[in-house]
Amino acid sequence: MSRENRTASAGDGAGKRGKKVTLLSLIVIQSAVIVYTGSGICSKMAAAWPAFSFMWMLWIFLEVCCLGGYAVFWQQIIKRFDLSVAYANRAFAIFWSMLWALIIFGERVTLKNIIGVVVIFAGIMLVNQDAG
Repeated sequence: MSRENRTASAGDGAGKRGKKVTLLSLIVIQSAVIVYTGSGICSKMAAAWPAFSFMWMLWIFLEVCCLGGYAVFWQQIIKRFDLSVAYANRAFAIFWSMLWALIIFGERVTLKNIIGVVVIFAGIMLVNQDAG
């Protein structure tokens, strides 16, 4: 066995190059991004309470839990997917954040917000199409 074959079989990531982007892989990546955007929700909820009050500490704790869960989730994703695909799909957090702002906080979504998300989505699709 040549050195190149041993290196590729040793799990250095060479075996994942060119891996097809599937619907399941996109769902997994988006699940991590949704967990990440949960930290923004918790942060905004904490801002409504006086600093160091019980509710403030609860929301900050939940924010740290979201970030910790995301960190573990993300490490598994970048181990299994091409980095360019994973990071491009992470940009979809803007969409999820805008959706949470609308649904949870009743904030207004403008036409500029929607155009921005469409441009980001188009870029993500280009990266995913190139990888697929």
